[in-house]
Amino acid sequence: MQQPSPKKRIEFIDLLRGWAVIVMIQTHVFNATLTPATTGSGFFEVIRFIDGLVAPSFLFASGMAYAVTTRRKMADYLSFGTPLVRQVGRLLFIMLIGYSLHIPRFNYYHLRYEAGATAWQVFWQSDVLQCIAASLLFLQAMLLVLRSETRLYRTMIGVTAAVVLATPLVWGQDFWQVMPVPLASFMNGLHFSLFPLFPWSAFLFAGALTGYYYLRARDEQERLPDAVPTMMKRALLAGAACIALSFVLHPLAERIYPTYDYWKFSPSFYLLRLGLVMLLCGGLYFYENRAGVSARSVVALMGRESLLVYTTHLLLVYGKFGPFTFTDRVHQSFTYPGAILTTLVLFLLMYALALVWSRIKTSPPPWKRATQLVVLGCFVLVFFFGPN
Repeated sequence: MQQPSPKKRIEFIDLLRGWAVIVMIQTHVFNATLTPATTGSGFFEVIRFIDGLVAPSFLFASGMAYAVTTRRKMADYLSFGTPLVRQVGRLLFIMLIGYSLHIPRFNYYHLRYEAGATAWQVFWQSDVLQCIAASLLFLQAMLLVLRSETRLYRTMIGVTAAVVLATPLVWGQDFWQVMPVPLASFMNGLHFSLFPLFPWSAFLFAGALTGYYYLRARDEQERLPDAVPTMMKRALLAGAACIALSFVLHPLAERIYPTYDYWKFSPSFYLLRLGLVMLLCGGLYFYENRAGVSARSVVALMGRESLLVYTTHLLLVYGKFGPFTFTDRVHQSFTYPGAILTTLVLFLLMYALALVWSRIKTSPPPWKRATQLVVLGCFVLVFFFGPN
């Protein structure tokens, strides 16, 4: 078994996740505020394509982080130690947060007496956090079955390919007719789900595979000093190959699959986005390797506190707390200057939140626990006694 790696953050993973979170803020603000005339322009299509790399990057980085964390705690995971229980609990908590973001309205009275059946169907949709949690739980289960890091990732090569190639077939079936809605929502996006496991889990699995080969190369550094840079150069080449293959595969896939939509669930578009994310990941690695990452890096900080920033900015943009909602008030009435200014204000708020929370986490445990209890208490009070 491999020896545990030193407990040190890998900065380029934080940079990748931080980039994704920052652009995610812009994406959600633009989608919520820009007028239909603005979003119908050709320039916005370019923005939309760039924004479309956010979720793949976020998932890919989550997979890489899983590979690193698992290496450090492999013995505890395989022996069903306390870290495994904490990991599973953490993943279930992430899934709970994901579902809580789709509560029809954050108010007990509304949920108990007013929310209709459609609102609860929307509630069960698979969004990014649900996809991440379910994919990581699958990886964790596979590790316990296969009992080996090497066997896990060898198996995941086939699983990743199978998910990508099967996605058009899965999207051709209405799983709501044969499965409970909470489970069926993970399968495809025919009903509300924006990030079902097919194909989105494959981005996370690809990130975990990349993280595994990165760790293997790092293990060889004493014998081969250039092992990691060589591996990351190969990742860049693999990314370029994925992009080239996506254009070759597209016309063939159109003829093979009975159900095919290039922009939503095609293997070709998956490979194109995966290739671009791998190029971005490799570029950030070489940036870190040559220029280093400052301890005050805004992007790295946003990456480290990505869950908090992701959750909070969604609540501010789309959250329904009583009669006021930001999206209803704005109602897609901004042009680019107003949307950019709103994005900047929200980004500064999220940066301040990430900075404060990062310092709270390093404070003495009693202060940290007290802060968590106060925040939890505020949410409970708003939920039960806030305006309907």
